[in-house]
Amino acid sequence: MRAGRAARRALHVLLGAVVLLPYAGLGLLLAGIADQDSGAGPVAAALLTVPAVLVGAGVLVLPGVRELATVAARTLLDPAPGGLPDPGPAPGAAGRLRAAAWLLTCIACGAVGAATVLFVIPQAVGLLLAPWQPLPGLPTGAAAWWTPVAGLAVLPVAAVVPVLLGGLQARLAPWFLGPTPAERLTAELERTRRRADRQAAQARLARELHDSVGHALTVTTLQAGAAATVLETDPAFVRRALEAIERTGRAALDDLDHVLGVLRDSTDSTDGTDSTDGSGGLRTRPVHDLDALDGLLADTRTAGLDLTAEVDGTAGLPATVSRELYRVAQEGLTNALRHTGPGPASLRLARTGDAVELRIVNPVGDARPGGRAGSGLAGAAERITLLGGTFAAGPDDGWWVLHVRLPTSRGGT
Repeated sequence: MRAGRAARRALHVLLGAVVLLPYAGLGLLLAGIADQDSGAGPVAAALLTVPAVLVGAGVLVLPGVRELATVAARTLLDPAPGGLPDPGPAPGAAGRLRAAAWLLTCIACGAVGAATVLFVIPQAVGLLLAPWQPLPGLPTGAAAWWTPVAGLAVLPVAAVVPVLLGGLQARLAPWFLGPTPAERLTAELERTRRRADRQAAQARLARELHDSVGHALTVTTLQAGAAATVLETDPAFVRRALEAIERTGRAALDDLDHVLGVLRDSTDSTDGTDSTDGSGGLRTRPVHDLDALDGLLADTRTAGLDLTAEVDGTAGLPATVSRELYRVAQEGLTNALRHTGPGPASLRLARTGDAVELRIVNPVGDARPGGRAGSGLAGAAERITLLGGTFAAGPDDGWWVLHVRLPTSRGGT
């Protein structure tokens, strides 16, 4: 494996000599023009030198040069892991200048490596042949007994020098081709943005879990308690309560499985699995909307809340508005059950001009056993505000009133 890496590094050095060839050819051409016998030769050479230098320098900073140099360095030089990250897609002036300096370094190393190979190999061959072939400057016959030994001794130099130069390039490549300070800052800002997006998505998942599973636990707890009190006297109610508990529990399990699956995908994404929605956030299943409101009202009544509901004008609402209104209704009814228990409550949902209003009223009472304050209303208020609506919740003359108003013209899909 080391021999293969050494060979690749030597090849990278010799590629620098290949890059040098057109520049050397151009230099020889200009020198030939300057050596012409006519007096116009030096003048013509001088006039051609300026555009030739500009073109040659321009080639070094062409778009894509840095990317190609990075690929070649990563493939052939085999730098330390992580030492040569991908460059930015559009490097600035600093990145282009460093890439040009890298190419000049490669050309210089290639020139030294190629000159060494072109000098050492013919000399080694001459030393090996000297005892049998007269050569200028070398003894022949028995007097040349030492030349084959010297030829074998100097021959490895032709390989060692390019390999050493390749090792030097492997150390220098991260500095020349690695990200510039501006690119590092851009990459860090992008990582920060993605981290913030992921945290926001996880917060949304937590709110969905609170809205769905929290509601289900509250409803099933109250339904089970109510069923236990009438177990002997009202079997029909007990049967309805058990059916509602089963239905609510299954829906809660589905939501829980979904959330856990998304969180598991977000953990696996560190291994390359994409669990985002294309904008940096976690994929989330659409929540229920007002189409499921009748089921929510029925389950709430089964749990013991004496609920009167008036729903009008909800057809054709934007999807975002419909989803958020359902979630607020779910949160408001859950809190009514959790904190006041069975009792009177009213829900009114109706359009008013270019907006839709939701109003839930229930008695203010002490929290029921097992009830606890949560962050559901705060999260609902945040979402409603982001949609351009208004949110208010608080006591009013012995009643707890939740009032939401959402414009219908700003909803999304």
